[in-house]
Amino acid sequence: MSYRRFVAVGDSLTEGKGDAYPNGELRGFADMISHGLRVAAPEAMYANLARPSVRAHEVRRDQVPQAVAMAPDLVTAVAGINDAIASTGARACVTGGGSMFRVHMKPEPPRNFREAYATEAENRRLKVLLDHLFDEGFIMINTCTAALSTPMTETEIDALVGAMKSGLALIASME
Repeated sequence: MSYRRFVAVGDSLTEGKGDAYPNGELRGFADMISHGLRVAAPEAMYANLARPSVRAHEVRRDQVPQAVAMAPDLVTAVAGINDAIASTGARACVTGGGSMFRVHMKPEPPRNFREAYATEAENRRLKVLLDHLFDEGFIMINTCTAALSTPMTETEIDALVGAMKSGLALIASME
């Protein structure tokens, strides 16, 4: 089967925020998929409707109707970490670049590298989250930074979001 109409919906991981070509255009994982599709079908249509910091209900409400109107034969949808944080009440936020992301134990994203340094209390909470994720089968470096791999299945992404949600709930119960 040759795909002719590809639409990507989701949050900053799909958008490609912080993951730019030298000319400044974003190139998230969806852009890389699009490039591969265009090798096989140069006339293929591609639209990336993703936006940073959106939650799953906003993707459903705002992006899905637009995507459906484009009559795609291939759709990707990645969102969920922002929902996991919001639903647990944990003092945390996500920053990212393309398919790379970092979970900070801060209520707001750091604006510079100094703000990104974790306090002793934030490091304790981070260790709890990292230990929980490891127990659930996910390995992240000690800054809680990771990358989503293009070949990850929806089930694997859902498992990561679920593990993140239960880990954040554990942290929220400590606060």
